[in-house]
Amino acid sequence: MATTVPAFRPVEGLANVFVAESGNLRCAAIQLTDGGLCLFSPVSGLGDDALASLSCLGEVRVLLAPNHYHNNGLAQYLKRFPPALLCASDAARPRLEKVTGLKFQTLEDVRTALPANVACLEPRGLRNGEIWLRAVGSKHAAWIVVDAFCGPKGRAAQPAAEPELLSTFPRFGIGDRAGYLDWVTKQLSADNPTMLVPCHGAIVAGPNLAAQLRSLMGTEI
Repeated sequence: MATTVPAFRPVEGLANVFVAESGNLRCAAIQLTDGGLCLFSPVSGLGDDALASLSCLGEVRVLLAPNHYHNNGLAQYLKRFPPALLCASDAARPRLEKVTGLKFQTLEDVRTALPANVACLEPRGLRNGEIWLRAVGSKHAAWIVVDAFCGPKGRAAQPAAEPELLSTFPRFGIGDRAGYLDWVTKQLSADNPTMLVPCHGAIVAGPNLAAQLRSLMGTEI
């Protein structure tokens, strides 16, 4: 039996950010400045609870593919929300359109619609066209990421203390290792994230998160 996406719930301390999990995968819903929603990495298994919670939050107006691998749920969501724009990075768009047969818009349609506390990040040196979101709230500066980092499995309800590295990411995600490491190092210094909201595994939170991410990159990438 396929896993069904449950209701979306707010992320504590992060305004405009909501999440729902399907198995070990997570989708984030961002409330846009016009009251609509952007779904970041839509996961398959959309069910009644998810639909009901989304209808309470706003109209789904953007479906954001975070890289060219996370595409399984896009057709299902577009069928349910036909007016929504499909968006992806320039690097991910060609493969996404080839694999899905769908048409994707640029990230500019997303950037102009995001609320003031959320920004779109494009890491340098990646081959999978991956993008992240940065969200700043009352308690945390958060990175909403895709395959670059993950959390422990089986702990979706409670934030974990230690981030992990998705084992396939160095091989399939990174194209220019030096460029990527340089970009992430500078972005960590600028943002000092204290929360990681990954597509894979549990949410991770803690004051030492930036140092933990630096350590992961230094030892495993």
